[in-house]
Amino acid sequence: MKTKPNFTLTKLSLAVASAVSAASFFAAPTFAQEQQLDNGEDFPIERIEITGRLRTASSEAMEERREQVAVADIMGSEQISRTGDSDAAAALRRVTGLTLKDGKFIYVRGLGERYSSTSLNGAVVPSPDPTRNVVPLDMFPASVIESLSVQKSSTAEMPAAFGGGHVDIRTKSIPADFYFKASVGTRFNTNDSQDTYTYQGGDDDWLGKDDGTRAMPASINQTVAQFGGISPIDIVTGSNGQIDFQSAQAMNRQLGLDINRDMTVRQESTDPGLRGNIAVGNNWDIGEESIFGFMAAASYKEQAENYTKLDVELDGDASQAQIENQKNIVGTDSIVQLSGMLNMGFEFNVDHKIETFSTYLRDTSDDVSVAMEETIDTLGEPNALQVYNIDYEERTLISNQIKGQHFFEMLWDLEANWMYSDARSERYAPNELSYTYNVIVDDAQQFSARNLNTQDAPKYVYSQLEDDTTNYGWDLSMPFEIGDTILTLKGGYQYFERTRESNATRLGLDVDLSPTDPNGDILSQEFADIFSDDNIANDTLGFELKDASTDTEDYVAAEKLDAAFVSMDADFDDVWRFYAGIRYEDFRRVTLPIDPQGEISDEGGRYELTDYVIAEDGWFPSMSLTWKDSDTTQWRMGLSKTIVRPDLREVSPVRFQDPVTGFDFFGNPELESSDIYNLDLRWEWYGDSGNNLSVGGFYKDIEAPIEPIQRISEAGRQLKFYNADSGYIYGIETEFLQSLSIIGGDDSVWSHFFVTGNLTLSDSEIEISPNGEIDPTNNSRRMTGHSEWVTNLQLSFDSPDEQHSATLVYNVFGDRIAYGGRGGLDDVYEQPFQSLDFTYSFFPLESLAIKLKAKNLLDSETEYEQQGIRVYAKEPGTEYTLDISYQY
Repeated sequence: MKTKPNFTLTKLSLAVASAVSAASFFAAPTFAQEQQLDNGEDFPIERIEITGRLRTASSEAMEERREQVAVADIMGSEQISRTGDSDAAAALRRVTGLTLKDGKFIYVRGLGERYSSTSLNGAVVPSPDPTRNVVPLDMFPASVIESLSVQKSSTAEMPAAFGGGHVDIRTKSIPADFYFKASVGTRFNTNDSQDTYTYQGGDDDWLGKDDGTRAMPASINQTVAQFGGISPIDIVTGSNGQIDFQSAQAMNRQLGLDINRDMTVRQESTDPGLRGNIAVGNNWDIGEESIFGFMAAASYKEQAENYTKLDVELDGDASQAQIENQKNIVGTDSIVQLSGMLNMGFEFNVDHKIETFSTYLRDTSDDVSVAMEETIDTLGEPNALQVYNIDYEERTLISNQIKGQHFFEMLWDLEANWMYSDARSERYAPNELSYTYNVIVDDAQQFSARNLNTQDAPKYVYSQLEDDTTNYGWDLSMPFEIGDTILTLKGGYQYFERTRESNATRLGLDVDLSPTDPNGDILSQEFADIFSDDNIANDTLGFELKDASTDTEDYVAAEKLDAAFVSMDADFDDVWRFYAGIRYEDFRRVTLPIDPQGEISDEGGRYELTDYVIAEDGWFPSMSLTWKDSDTTQWRMGLSKTIVRPDLREVSPVRFQDPVTGFDFFGNPELESSDIYNLDLRWEWYGDSGNNLSVGGFYKDIEAPIEPIQRISEAGRQLKFYNADSGYIYGIETEFLQSLSIIGGDDSVWSHFFVTGNLTLSDSEIEISPNGEIDPTNNSRRMTGHSEWVTNLQLSFDSPDEQHSATLVYNVFGDRIAYGGRGGLDDVYEQPFQSLDFTYSFFPLESLAIKLKAKNLLDSETEYEQQGIRVYAKEPGTEYTLDISYQY
């Protein structure tokens, strides 16, 4: 049984322990960043926002992209509203070269999520998902988003941990006048014809918060603290013989009684989903020059998502692949999402502004599934396993930020900016349960016999991850006029600190019914009836609560980053623009696996303490050149060196499970960071009424890319992270937006239609050498997660009376490697997902809007294939949502 970590008194362990214990977040409200317009002034004036219906695209977003020093794409709130996307993840898949993974994670230019980074209003935020390097972007509802920026070429001001791109989520700005908007909606999915799988939860489930029903009993921790364990033997030993074995068994049974066992899975009719949003804001003049304003918003979403899945495991080689294991799964993921934000800003005069921002996000998933599992020994036979899984988790993110902008005219137009951000993320999974029945199925797929499998005892998992970050920095910039040239020099400093603590406890419900239940009558009952109070208290089951935790469950970690940069931006008569910068980063990280006794694990002598330490520094130059050859066209070129570092979970030798595929992953302390050399080229054309066209190319040379590869020494799909020898990726991407007035003129019906789209064509290759643990089937292949092509196409209509708006959006990506094959089996490919969505909006009144959206009209499935055999499939169904909103 685990206890709290105990650190040996070394300088290193003391530093980590201090970093973890000192982590905290500010509970006081903090505030948000306001979007700025490039208005040609020395210092941005307060933004004036005109509310109206989008006809083509946001001119503000296009203008921002045009004036960027780097290659970037911007998506404004108007475009997000038009496509009807409900969160940041869904919206970003419309951006050129971006694909969506698992509905949460963005792949930029075909590169996996490790090659993208995320910030909130310019501040780095921690991920509440321990299985991913980046923040799940579905946590950010569209109602709080002002715009999304995807920077694809690096600059010195950006973190050097930059691969495919950096996503900055900008939240709603302070309005120029009083603003109020409220909406309410519901949803229906074609899978709702199936009954929802559920169980007895807590009273606060509708808030996405466990009320303590699922929590691990305090008596278990108390017993561990007193006796060093929970098994009867541990209790006897820990009491120094003062407690006899029979009394220890009674204490152990009492601990079992304290656990929530009312976990029988049942089915009930599926309720329609509920969603709602509210936002309010205003500003006031204070004195002659000062202004104070605020923007507050909250959103709520609750729905049950039914699904069916197929999960197949193959064995053998390319000449003779056979099914080793097959699961047919039905289940329900009941989700609750809550969010709230508060923006406040105070402008002392046109030269000084302080803004504050706070946000709270909660995303709760209660996934209940039932699987019929067949192995190589039972395929085609009536014998099978019925596997029940209940996975409940709460993911929360609290972020606070304050920033200032100052302009000093008397100091040669010096501009100073500063920022401080503090954030905490948490994953709380208090009650993950799995149990299995042995079943015999007749020809009609009905059970003729069903008994709890006592060989694989039911298991509870209680886990928690806390991740705290501190992020602050400042920069100074000064312009110089030299004839027709404006030269801006800039320099600054940035600091980032993270502390993480991750722990899990596994408990097994072990039974021995042979003396009391020879016919298996008790084991044929439902889970709650088998483990009833009477059966445990009266020792009918031969019950024992066991600690089933492994040696590779827990870890603590801390990392620090100091960075400084200088840059120059020279604008030659608004025709040529040259940017050059260099960034220095000093990075330190310690990731320590903790064994069940609370000590730092050496993995059986395999690793020394120094193996868990990373300390590296480096210089990262960047350069870009822009040529505005006319008022409507410009050319860009960018060169840079960046780096991708392994995530905390990837360098700690602990086991974790991918929540989507169920694959087991193992960290690797021997991982090295990957240097990346980047080249970007792009030509851009900006026409009237938002029409635009761009064509670009990119090339990235990656040293020692990090790849998940299946281990040959383990049975089943267990993957570990390794450095490949080398890798590269290159491609061409194009984007356009065009009004269809070119067909019939500005006065024709075609002037109310516009079409926009993008296409990315690319290729990649990595070289992987076999070693003692891995034997990849293909030593040369594409990078994991890379699609050779990605395309989006959108057709939109706005009626002449401005009462109707409609948009049809198509998105598809080419197949991509989910993970590499081994032992002769081919790589596993995720197949193209054909997404077709339709959104219709009706504005019966100036302040009233009704929006209907149909998602996944083609009823596509998520599919993985290996050797031409489907090894994973999930049917998300077709979803319909209806929203009614009022705006004042």
